[in-house]
Amino acid sequence: MSHDIVLRPATRDDRDALWSIRYAVTENTLPPGRIGDDELFSAIEDTGRGWVAEHNGNTVGFAIGLFSGQVWALFIHPDHQGRGIGSALHSHMLAWFAEQPVPVLWLSTGLQTRARAFYLAHGWREAGPYGANEIRMERDNGGR
Repeated sequence: MSHDIVLRPATRDDRDALWSIRYAVTENTLPPGRIGDDELFSAIEDTGRGWVAEHNGNTVGFAIGLFSGQVWALFIHPDHQGRGIGSALHSHMLAWFAEQPVPVLWLSTGLQTRARAFYLAHGWREAGPYGANEIRMERDNGGR
């Protein structure tokens, strides 16, 4: 990862940047309005925590993990993919998860996506279908 990337906790003030990144991705897309600000704020303040990656003061990626053990989001703006930012956010989120009392972490992702390959390369295992077009992936939480 580039040394000019800064990771920090996500806040409500990051809302516009997070939505901009979320709607810019080309895989695991989300139609605007399907998830609202209230759900986002709850995920980073009440039911979990979030982090952003900044490059030269601009938010270029983010991750959100829930206390339940679910990876709620991990997205990098397409212009900044392939630079290790996703791996850095992933590692940061896993360190936070290791402090949570959940034995197994999980997420869902599209079947034919780079995200699926990313998670497999980062120690996740496929745990079966999740809906019609996604797969559930799991990993042990820090050996818990």
